[in-house]
Amino acid sequence: MKIIIVGGGKIGEHLTKVLSKKKHSITLIENEKELSKELASNLDALVINQDGTTMSILKEAGIDKCNAVISVTGDDKTNLMVSEIAKSIGVPKIIARVNNPGDEELFVKLGISLVVPVTQNTINTIENDLLESNVRILSKIGDGKATILEIVVEDGSAIANHKGNILNGGIISAIYKNGTVTIPDIKTKIEAGDVLIIVAQDAHINSILATAKAKN
Repeated sequence: MKIIIVGGGKIGEHLTKVLSKKKHSITLIENEKELSKELASNLDALVINQDGTTMSILKEAGIDKCNAVISVTGDDKTNLMVSEIAKSIGVPKIIARVNNPGDEELFVKLGISLVVPVTQNTINTIENDLLESNVRILSKIGDGKATILEIVVEDGSAIANHKGNILNGGIISAIYKNGTVTIPDIKTKIEAGDVLIIVAQDAHINSILATAKAKN
C-alpha cells in the first residue's frame, strides 16, 4: 500500500515504523522542522517538512495515487482538514485520530473510514483497519518485537488443510471452532472456519499475512 501519514508525533512515528517494516510505502508529513529532520534520519520513509493541510503539499506527497491517508496530529482541526481533502480526492481509506471526544461526531458525519480515539491501542486499531478482514492484531509482546495474531481461515484459503502447529515461522498456539478451543500439535489439520491464534516474531509476520490472504 501507498500510505500518507500526517503528524510525526509518537503515534505517527511508531505507526510509520510498524507499517514500513511491513513493506508499505510511507510518506510522513510533519510541520515542525527539527522533528522532521530527526524523523528523516530514523525512519525508512519519505519525510516532508510541510503543512499537511495544504492541498499542494498533499499532492506532492502523492495523495491522488495513495491507498490510505492517516492523520494523527494532536490537533483535531488539522486531522479534520486533512480528512476532508482526502475525502474530496477520493482516497479509498481515511483514518483520523480524535483527541477530543466531543469532536468525534464531526469525523463520523464526514464519513471517515475509521475514527480512532486516543488510547493505548491506537496503533493496533489503525493497523487492523489496514489488514485483510480475516486478520486481526490482538497484541504486541516482547517490547513490540512479537505479535499475537487472530486469523479466520476462509474457504479456499491457502492455510486450509495445513498440517501442524507451525505456520511460516509462527506458532499456532490455539484454535477456536464451534465454541471449543484446542491446542494444536504437529498432527493437527487446519480447516476452513478455524480461528487461529498465532504468536510470531515481527520478521515472520509478512509471510504469515501473505499466506492468510492467498487462495488455493
